[in-house]
Amino acid sequence: MKQAAIYMRVSTQNQEQEQTIYNQRTELLQRVADDGNLLPPDCEYRDDGWSGTILERPGLDQMRADALDGKFDVLYYYDRGRISRKFVHQEIILDQLRNAGIECISLHDINGDSHEERLMGGMMGIFHEYERVKIGERMRIGKYRKVRENKKLLGYNPKYGYNYKHRIKSGPNARDAKFVINKEQAKTVEMIFEWAAQGMSKYSIRTELYKNGIMPPKAKNNIWSTSVIDRLLYDSTYMGHHYYNKSESVETKNPRRIVKYKRVLKGSRKKRPKEEWMCIKVPRIIKPEQFKEVQDRLAKNKRARSNNKKHDYLVAGLVDCECGQARTGDPANGSLYYRCNDRLNHPLGTRVCFEKSVNATVLDDLVWRNIKQLISQPELVYEQAKKWQRGASRHTKRLERLYEQLKTVVDKESRLAQAYADGIMREDVYRKKYEEVSDMRNSLMKEKRVLEKDITNSPVVPLEKLVDGVIKLVEDLDFAERRHIIQQVVDKVVATKEEVTVCGIIPVLAVQQVGLNGKHRNRRSPKCRQINIVQCIN
Repeated sequence: MKQAAIYMRVSTQNQEQEQTIYNQRTELLQRVADDGNLLPPDCEYRDDGWSGTILERPGLDQMRADALDGKFDVLYYYDRGRISRKFVHQEIILDQLRNAGIECISLHDINGDSHEERLMGGMMGIFHEYERVKIGERMRIGKYRKVRENKKLLGYNPKYGYNYKHRIKSGPNARDAKFVINKEQAKTVEMIFEWAAQGMSKYSIRTELYKNGIMPPKAKNNIWSTSVIDRLLYDSTYMGHHYYNKSESVETKNPRRIVKYKRVLKGSRKKRPKEEWMCIKVPRIIKPEQFKEVQDRLAKNKRARSNNKKHDYLVAGLVDCECGQARTGDPANGSLYYRCNDRLNHPLGTRVCFEKSVNATVLDDLVWRNIKQLISQPELVYEQAKKWQRGASRHTKRLERLYEQLKTVVDKESRLAQAYADGIMREDVYRKKYEEVSDMRNSLMKEKRVLEKDITNSPVVPLEKLVDGVIKLVEDLDFAERRHIIQQVVDKVVATKEEVTVCGIIPVLAVQQVGLNGKHRNRRSPKCRQINIVQCIN
């Protein structure tokens, strides 16, 4: 009797509801019993609702880890497609299991250890991958033709303001799928467009929706998202023109949350070229002339924003409120302020932070004066210049050695090429050796470029003159240059109406604390790189 394990997987929520996992488990348990093996309760591994194209799955990872720990001797699975829908992934996983001494048994594929049986089992794996591609392509073409030729509406989560009526294939009530106006939600859509036509901003529209007790579409919060309002105002569906094939799923490049296991690889969408869009007529909620009026106003507002002089916020993106949320630059009555995002995103009775706004001009001036005082210390500039000079000397010696090493590598490449041309070296050996030498050459060239840049940037004037020049240069910086320095040395600014704390990393010779009473307290600390500046801003 052997210790057995079973692995099961389904790819969609529908399959979960149809108990496909249960069906797999029934067959697998029967086979384990027929073979006379023992299945411990903790050796049942499953991945419910996971695509077979994703290799990182919690159940699969646990099974592979337990296999390496010798927890079981034989693994049963429904077919290779449950392991993965990609042939190369199947081979990687099954080879790993076999190398760990695990016997792998598929209920619906060819099993065995001979070369012929392995070959036929691999062919079955290729068919699983082909089946996935074929099914996906068949569904895509079928949907495309249905919309393009028949102008039929496909399955959708309905737009806000509509209900979706599913297709009924046969019987006295047979019908195509369609959008039907949701009267209550349609009234909200009409109000939003009317407010936008009157010139109200999306923030004001959000406030009006909250005052009227109108919940957002998904009702996860009682405040509408401004991005939802923005998308709604641009959506032509509300004037009766609904577009299919407008976007496509793509892999997320910059996910908001980094998670180990992702059920969906393509978590973002990319807009297709407009000529690929397909229009379907649906009941309209907004008249075309009103829709056009709103689009004209939105375009006018967008041009006005782009033509306005951009407000200069020196520490924008670095300022936090004492409550922990970020502060955002927000102009009002001719002045610039940093306001807590809780105030901007949760108006009226939903706010939890009531910290007052901070004058941006005062805060920016305070932060810059303190940073400038630190980076323009004569002792600091002198010490940094000395380090540059010492570093330049070491870099020059290292650069000379690099030139010799590069010459040796180039000679080796030539000898390899000649040996291959003369037939002394096989092609596979040549390629392997050439890649090794090429990697070495690329690494040396990368180090060479860095050293040459450092040597070029090292000071070539007397250190005393350099100190005076740097201090004078700091006095004459424009906004963009000051902004660049702030971004390099400041990590965070925590500001309230009463005080501001600036934290950052800078090679200072002294840590400066400016208290609320205005007195300076300095202590020598050549190795300390953390700055904390606290000062009253009233």
